[in-house]
Amino acid sequence: MSATLSIKEKSYLEDAMELENLCLVKYSVYADQCEDTELKQLMFDITKNKRQRADRMKRLLGQTHATHYQ
Repeated sequence: MSATLSIKEKSYLEDAMELENLCLVKYSVYADQCEDTELKQLMFDITKNKRQRADRMKRLLGQTHATHYQ
């Protein structure tokens, strides 16, 4: 990412990352409680997707912190 994020954009991104992490924890718990295998797999798939999104946000924030200090 070549452009640096504003403070407001970073704040939005941090909030979104927190929500993604909360969702992935909840979906993981729901998946563990499911007895139906299809529903369980769906919940695990959603958890995986949420993890990827949270990781991407973390990378974006890390890149902005790195460019901020250079």
